[in-house]
Amino acid sequence: MDEVAGQTSRAVVRGSEWEREMSGTDKALMQELLCIADTDWVLGHWYIKVMLNGRSLPDCTAFAGMGQDSLGHTRAIFRLLEDRLGLPEHQLEFGRKPSELHDLEALSLPPQNWGDFLVTAFLAECAVWRLLSTFLEGSDKALSGMVKHFGKELYFHRLGLEGWMTATSDEEQDDMRQSLAIRGPTVARWFGDVAAADLLLDAGIRAASLESARSGFIDDVVDVLAQATGLEPTEIQSKLRCECPDDWDSVRRKCRGATVPPTLWEFMVPTDPDTVTLRRPLAVSVDDNLDLVDRAEYSHTDYA
Repeated sequence: MDEVAGQTSRAVVRGSEWEREMSGTDKALMQELLCIADTDWVLGHWYIKVMLNGRSLPDCTAFAGMGQDSLGHTRAIFRLLEDRLGLPEHQLEFGRKPSELHDLEALSLPPQNWGDFLVTAFLAECAVWRLLSTFLEGSDKALSGMVKHFGKELYFHRLGLEGWMTATSDEEQDDMRQSLAIRGPTVARWFGDVAAADLLLDAGIRAASLESARSGFIDDVVDVLAQATGLEPTEIQSKLRCECPDDWDSVRRKCRGATVPPTLWEFMVPTDPDTVTLRRPLAVSVDDNLDLVDRAEYSHTDYA
């Protein structure tokens, strides 16, 4: 991990070092946006992993686009934070440990089946959008404009997932019901303690409260899930319990000690040398000198 970070930034520093220099509002904004960006980061890799399990070619194409959108949103937020807070380039992507991510805890457990994947991705997409939407019409016009652009793409993510959920078999519907019981509370509590002080709302950066975001999330998912699973809306609401456990980390919005599994983290930030070379950002890889044409091992290959 440190080797990868060193390749992408000449001045990578640990999170605790640069967080100490921030104002309270800057720190609150960073923590909030990282909850969104890191969740999209993990979710984007879910889409990549599931891509080949699509039921048709259009499914695979859709997952490819959704993954690209999610990872694009992640990097856009990373760049915004790095520019605003004076962090080294690629600090947030390559300069953190898995334990420092603010990702949605529900995404740390891989999907167990098609129904589980659909429900988890749908809940995550709705939660991300509702948290993002609190910045619409806020005083930070650059952030508000970015969110407005994201919203156009995220709408189609949710629309696609709704369609897949309503086209499932009886067995898959049972899988979705089981998934909702397990994943639902984990996603619902992601909004945290909605009664706590909110620096971003007080500063006008956030135009809507966390309480309204969580209520909007519940409204968004209940009817869709009722149609997809056959459960009554009241039963679905009961599964979306929002109580935070005693070991809740209010900054990273998950249980203390919860972290991205090693296999998933290796997929997100690979340490294999060949993969590192391929996935390094343009700002670094542009200086590579790769001979892709006249390599000796290809000199006698018949391309006809």
